[in-house]
Amino acid sequence: MRLQEVLNGVDGLEKRFVYYLESQGYIHPEKVQKTRIARRDYSPADLERIRGIWHYYQRGISVQRANELVTRQAADGAYVFFPVPPRRWPEALAFLHESEHVVEASALYGESADFVARLRAPHESDVHNVLDRLFEAGIVAGSPQVLRFRAESLWERGGRAEEGSTMRAWVLIKVPAKQIGALIEELRGYPGIVEAAGIYGETDVIAKLEVPNQDALDELVVQRIQSIDMVESTRTFIAIGSMHWERPT
Repeated sequence: MRLQEVLNGVDGLEKRFVYYLESQGYIHPEKVQKTRIARRDYSPADLERIRGIWHYYQRGISVQRANELVTRQAADGAYVFFPVPPRRWPEALAFLHESEHVVEASALYGESADFVARLRAPHESDVHNVLDRLFEAGIVAGSPQVLRFRAESLWERGGRAEEGSTMRAWVLIKVPAKQIGALIEELRGYPGIVEAAGIYGETDVIAKLEVPNQDALDELVVQRIQSIDMVESTRTFIAIGSMHWERPT
């Protein structure tokens, strides 16, 4: 794509910023030779990197650091639980889908939170950026709970859940700090658990479950997870099936 297409694709982007990224070797557009000068042909990968670096730069982060955040293979992240008035659930899903940092979002059955969103958040400002937009739109009806995790603590099951899984739930698990790694390793062996991560805060591990029905959910949470010796307590949030989306990996 031409430079003008790149500029049109990123709000506020300046031409000199694109040239600077090329001069530093952060992007590598193909040079198409013309009669007098070579024209740059930017790839979709160039555009995505430019967009990511520009967004971080606009938040006051150096270009070098922004490039590190954008190109990091495994990014830190966060699970965010927050209240939303039921009439605004569709709007909340749409808002979250617009953010490139949101990996998954779901409305929940629960008293303390109506929504959960999992974010890819290499930098702390990524979480604030998503929440600020929700607050500005008046969608969030109270204080969110942000549970951050390191990329190295996240485990995801390849291929996701088995065919026929119709229920999703997130379980917050309290466990002694020294046992977090051991618990995540044990959860890997339980069919129905598709991801788990060690998180900061009062809760120590979060696990996502995908199971066929309520009986399977009860068996997994009550009979298996809660029976693990190191587990001190659990809290379960069940997804509303029609109010959920997840980006393809």
